[in-house]
Amino acid sequence: MTLGPLLLLLSALLHASWNALAKASKDKESFLFLTILLSGVLTALAMIVSGQKFIFPGPQIFGIAVLSGLFEGLYFLTLSKALRASGLGKSYAIMRGGAMVLVWAYSSLLLREQASALQITGAVLVLAGILAINFKDLRHGGLASLKTDMWSFLSALFIAGYHLSYHEALSEQTDPMPLFLVAMVVSLPFLLFGIRSAPLQRVSATLRSHPLRVLATGTFATASFLIFLYGLRVSAPGFAISLRNSSIFFAVIFSFFLKESLSRMQLVGACTIGLGALLLSL
Repeated sequence: MTLGPLLLLLSALLHASWNALAKASKDKESFLFLTILLSGVLTALAMIVSGQKFIFPGPQIFGIAVLSGLFEGLYFLTLSKALRASGLGKSYAIMRGGAMVLVWAYSSLLLREQASALQITGAVLVLAGILAINFKDLRHGGLASLKTDMWSFLSALFIAGYHLSYHEALSEQTDPMPLFLVAMVVSLPFLLFGIRSAPLQRVSATLRSHPLRVLATGTFATASFLIFLYGLRVSAPGFAISLRNSSIFFAVIFSFFLKESLSRMQLVGACTIGLGALLLSL
């Protein structure tokens, strides 16, 4: 296996790992704020050590980087709420699988990219998997029961947004590190808004109680995003996103360590979403 695929698989593992650590935290809003703050600091330090310059191909590309940050900020904000409302395995599968369907639909309908039979099959599988995950709730509560996963569905929208923005910036030969740094800085106010109630006390309490977990999560989050962006530069976009979404399977595995009780139907649904995401990226 060449370096590109290995990097993307590592990125998928790290992404599912930091989401699992965030799920295990008590105050998810302050925990995510510290995680992203640390990600920005680590990225800035990496740029200084490596001699990477803070430059963009043009003002338009810098604007796309800011747009990526807006989507990232909304993603982190809805992620914290999704992890509060639902288990990791269920919410993660909806977020990542739903984002893949949205990216595919945008490319097919607005960019007029021709969809293959495999991609159409993948989209159907993702939607079927989401229905399977929510089958029990839908059977007892109807469509109103989907309110529980509202934040996961919204998060999927914002994930699709930052994926498309990152891809647009990278296609103009933008370096991943300044691109990611701008996105992290822009996303911080959204996370600060999430902890607007006694922010200093909550952040201090989280930092005192879980310093090593915050350090690990920030490191994993930074590595997962940067590795993905570099992997995206050396691999075909569809192949890169396909391997990246193997994180759905890792998230299901981590959900067992978190002692989440996924039903057989939900487990089948999560795996179906993962398979559909892979087909969508081909």
